[in-house]
Amino acid sequence: MIFRLLLLSFLTLTLFGEEERSSLKHTKSYELVIEGLQHLDKGEMAKALGVKEHSLFNFLESKELLPEEFVDNISETLKGYLENKGYFDAKFTIKKESERIVISIIEGEPIRVRSIDISSDIDLKNIVDWKRGDIFAAKRFEKIKDSINNLLLEEGYCRADVTTKAYVDLKMHSAKLLYKIKRGKLCYFAKPQIIHKPDDIDEKVILSRLKYYPGDRFNIHKIEESYNSLNSLNLFANIQIKDNLQDSNSTLVTTKISLDKKEKLRHYMLSLGYDTDVGLRVKGSWQKRNFLGNAKKITVESEVSKKYKKLESTLFVPAFFSYNNLYSDLYMVAGASKETRDAYKEKKLYLNSYLESYYENFTLKKGLGLEILNIKLLQDYPGKIGGRFNLFYPYLNLRYDTRDSKIDPKNGMYINLYGEFGVSNRGDAVTYVKYLAELRAIKTVNNITFSAVGKIGAIHELSGHLPASKLFYGGGLFSNRAYGKNQIGYLITDRSFSPLGGKSFLNLQLESNFKLYKKLYGAIFFDSTIISPNEYQFNGARIDTLGFGLRYKTPIGPVKVDIGFNTHKAKDYAISIMLGQSF
Repeated sequence: MIFRLLLLSFLTLTLFGEEERSSLKHTKSYELVIEGLQHLDKGEMAKALGVKEHSLFNFLESKELLPEEFVDNISETLKGYLENKGYFDAKFTIKKESERIVISIIEGEPIRVRSIDISSDIDLKNIVDWKRGDIFAAKRFEKIKDSINNLLLEEGYCRADVTTKAYVDLKMHSAKLLYKIKRGKLCYFAKPQIIHKPDDIDEKVILSRLKYYPGDRFNIHKIEESYNSLNSLNLFANIQIKDNLQDSNSTLVTTKISLDKKEKLRHYMLSLGYDTDVGLRVKGSWQKRNFLGNAKKITVESEVSKKYKKLESTLFVPAFFSYNNLYSDLYMVAGASKETRDAYKEKKLYLNSYLESYYENFTLKKGLGLEILNIKLLQDYPGKIGGRFNLFYPYLNLRYDTRDSKIDPKNGMYINLYGEFGVSNRGDAVTYVKYLAELRAIKTVNNITFSAVGKIGAIHELSGHLPASKLFYGGGLFSNRAYGKNQIGYLITDRSFSPLGGKSFLNLQLESNFKLYKKLYGAIFFDSTIISPNEYQFNGARIDTLGFGLRYKTPIGPVKVDIGFNTHKAKDYAISIMLGQSF
C-alpha cells in the first residue's frame, strides 16, 4: 500500500511538471549560463534577470530558463543589479546563441563600508547590522531603512524624524553610512471613519473586525491585522484602510475604511481524497455568504468514507453581541455523524452553540453543547458502557496567541485552555469535568525554526461512566506521527495500546525546520505520548516517535510530508501529508 501511494504521488507530480513545462513552450526560452562569479549568488542574479523560480513540481530542474521577452533588456538589467550589489567596477560580456545565453562576469573590487555613524534615541542594534568591511549593497541599505521605519511605526512613533544617508566614494571603493533618528511623540488611534460600505452591512460588523480602538497606541501591524480580519469574512471584493500618516502632523492617526461587496456570494467545494485509516473519502460543502445581510454566513458540509459519515450545518452571525467595544460572534452548529472505530461504533446527533469574543491577543469562546449518542462497544472494557446517552455540557475555551503568522509562524507563543462540564440524563451515565491545556513555542535562529508543543489533559468522573468518544486519543499530525489520527488509545506498553481512549493525556512534539533549497525545507522531529486509563496519571508507558519530513512553502502555507517511526517498534510508522502549519 505504501509503495502504491508513493507511486501515485510521483505520477501526480510528474503530470503537473509536464503540464507546467509544456506551458513554457508557448514562448521561446533560452538556457541562461552565468560564468565567473566569485562572491555574488548565481541563483539570485538569474532571478533578477527574469528566470522563473523553480516550482514545487520542477525544483530539481538543473537548467535556468530565461523567457525571450527579457533578453532585449538583459544588459541594462544586469548593470543595475551589479551596481545595486555594490559592484560598480564589474565588467561583463553577453553572448547570445541559438538555444542559450552565456554571461561572463569579472566582479572587480566592490564598494565596502568604511564607517557607520548612528545617532538614535531608539535601539537599532538588531536592525542596523552593518560591519566595517561589509560590501555595500543599496538594496540592503534600503531594507534597513524600511526596517527602521517599521520599528518606529510598531512602537507607536508615527511622526519620527528619520535621516539615513550613504556617502559612496567610487574612487576609494568605500561608503560612509549615516543614521540619525529622533522618535518624537507617541501616536494614538483616533475614531475610525467608515466612508463607504454595502447598504446591508451595519457599521458594528465592520468595527468588530478592527484590531484597534480609539485611544490605543498606534501600531502599523494592527491595521494589517484589521485588513486580514475583514478579508476573512469572504464578503468584500475591495478593502481599503487608509491612514493620514502622510498628510498630517497630528499624533492622532485617523483611518478611513472603504468596502465593496463581492458579486458572487455562494461557494461550492467537492474533494476526493485517500486516507490510510479510512480509505477513500469524499467531502463536499455549500456556503451562502451574507445570508440575510450583515455578513451572516450559512455553511452545509458533508463527508463520506468507509468509517465515517457526517452532515453538518453552521450559522455564523458576526457582532451578535457587543459591550464597550468588545464584540462577540455567534456560531450555531447542528449535525449528525456515524463513526466506526476499533473500539466502538457511534451514531451521534449534536447541537453546539457558542459566542466567540476577541480582545488584543485573547480569544474567549463560551458555549453549550448537546449530544444524543448511541454507542456500541465492539468488546467489553472494565467500567465502560455503551448504549444511548443524552449529554449536555457547557464549556469555556481561552486562547492567547502572539505568533507572527497564522499560516507559517517563525516566532511567538500560543496558549489554549479548555474546560468542559458534562452531565447526562441516564442514571448510570456520567457527570464529569474535562480539562485540556496546550502550549506552543516557536523560535527562529539563523534560519532554523524550532517548535515545541506540549499538551496535558485530564477527565474527572464525578459519577457514572464516560461515553467512549469523550476519552482522550492520540496519533496524527497534531499528536504522534508514527500513527494515524486518534489511533492511539490508553497505553499498555511502549509498543502496544488499547483501541479505547484514556482519562489522562500528556503529549510533547519537538521539531526543527531548516532550508534545503529555495522554498524547499527539511524537518526532523520527536513526538512523545502518554495516555492512561486512570485519572491524573501522567507516568507509565510512553510512545516515543522519531521522524523526518519535507516542507514546500506556498502563499497559503507549507505543504508538509512527514514520516514518523515508533522508536521501540520501527515497523509501526505513518506517512502524513497536509497543507498548512501544525504549529
